[in-house]
Amino acid sequence: MYIGRAIDTSTHDHHAIQIALSFDHPFYISSPEGSFKKVTSVIIDSDQAHECRTNDNTFLLLNIDPMTTVGRALKKNYLTRHAVMELPADQTAQFLQDIEGCLDADVLDSHHVHDLTRQYVHRLSGLEQDAVVDERIQQVMRLLEERKDEEFKIEDLAAEVFLSPGRLTHLFKKQVGIPIKKYVLWARILMALQKVFETRNLREAALYAGFSDASHFNRTFRRMFGLYPSAILKNSQNVQAFWK
Repeated sequence: MYIGRAIDTSTHDHHAIQIALSFDHPFYISSPEGSFKKVTSVIIDSDQAHECRTNDNTFLLLNIDPMTTVGRALKKNYLTRHAVMELPADQTAQFLQDIEGCLDADVLDSHHVHDLTRQYVHRLSGLEQDAVVDERIQQVMRLLEERKDEEFKIEDLAAEVFLSPGRLTHLFKKQVGIPIKKYVLWARILMALQKVFETRNLREAALYAGFSDASHFNRTFRRMFGLYPSAILKNSQNVQAFWK
């Protein structure tokens, strides 16, 4: 999730499903045919080339892995016939109003923001609630959260929950929706982002999160989000990297 001033982009694509919501005025999103559509809230399919003209609005952007349960449901509900679709106005307006209330508070409650966002996305996807996650997978995710500064091997994590590495790898993918190595990489991106906003230093953040150098972090971030972390650092007003 990114909340802040939007940045005009050239044509690009990434593997995430993207939800873009404007707090302010309409913006323009390119269609697969190259024409621009005026919207205030939109969902863009994964691996779909697109371009945004943002009019300097404040945006909420969500990037969602298309292979997760929620990602697959969003594709089914909105993206089977079109690569770019507007989202329901009433649900979206209420969600943005709730998020603005959180941002205006004296202390940002990131867990509440996360819960509101999760509820909104699940309403869009038509999923009533999360599937029950195996306790062993929950334990692995807690370990990764509690010991963010440690470098884990699959073998170490598997031993913690009394599973073989192969069984953990299979069960994690089935339960969470993405491979455990990709989840760990995602977690490291979030670690680095948090550090970026604490220190304003990309190199320090990259090394802190386990990347070999700032260039490695930049490449990985751009591959995931379609822009470099320095662009967000310059333009963001409110940013929170959510672990869960």
